[in-house]
Amino acid sequence: MNPPSPTTVTAEINNGRATVSVYTDSFNKRVRIDHYTGDRDEVLMIIKQQIPNWVEKLIVKSRTEDLTFFISKGFSCESFIKGYYSGTDMYFVTQYFSASRQQSEKLPTEKRIIQELISEKYQPYEMTLEGIKIASISDADRLALFYSEIFKVYPTPLGDVSHIRKTITEGTIYAFIEIEDKLVSSASAEVNKQFNNAELTDCATLKQAEGKGHMKRLLSYLHQKLTEEGTTCCYSIARAESFSMNKAFAQLGYTYGGIMVNNCIIFSGLEDMNVWYKSQ
Repeated sequence: MNPPSPTTVTAEINNGRATVSVYTDSFNKRVRIDHYTGDRDEVLMIIKQQIPNWVEKLIVKSRTEDLTFFISKGFSCESFIKGYYSGTDMYFVTQYFSASRQQSEKLPTEKRIIQELISEKYQPYEMTLEGIKIASISDADRLALFYSEIFKVYPTPLGDVSHIRKTITEGTIYAFIEIEDKLVSSASAEVNKQFNNAELTDCATLKQAEGKGHMKRLLSYLHQKLTEEGTTCCYSIARAESFSMNKAFAQLGYTYGGIMVNNCIIFSGLEDMNVWYKSQ
């Protein structure tokens, strides 16, 4: 069965014995459980009721104390983020409803990249953070145009001005660098104040501006700003195929947390994604 028109919907389901926050993502043919409370068996029952026939992948953000429960129910642990839940760890546990979605021919190459990166010893990375700007609503048009030039395919509608405006209004921080009034690099931080964490995402640099350290500057700036504002865990989910992006997180002192197989449609299509985190 094909999914409906590409859309994402977040809903909170409560049956009196458990509450589950469900993120339904038809574009990527997946459902993600971002948060849950209550009786675990009731949580699982609610989750099963929220899986349409077109879903190929189910992701649950499991708390540490619930990891063995989910594994005993047929889930697999793909990755983790230390300190995600206000200092306690979170595990991405998954189930697949498509044999092809569970298989990735790129994994051997991607794992060799990671082994190379995590075996290196990196010195503290110092850089100037001057000249970095924080976007306001008035920058939404140019950000949308910038992202549409770089990403022909992306998990979220970054090329849509209304999406940029909406996320800025909801608290997402977009940082960018411009040279001679031209936007050349940008990244964002989606802040979760409930659990004091933030996802660093939407990382993009114009091809002609690559290799100049712009992204590392932006990521360092965002991490510093978030830490000053009380965020205790920063993380990112980066394209496993991108050596430069993964190297940037390794150089900045982030810890590798695992790989999410065929996690989302981005850049070239359905891709594996690496998890990186830095916690206080």
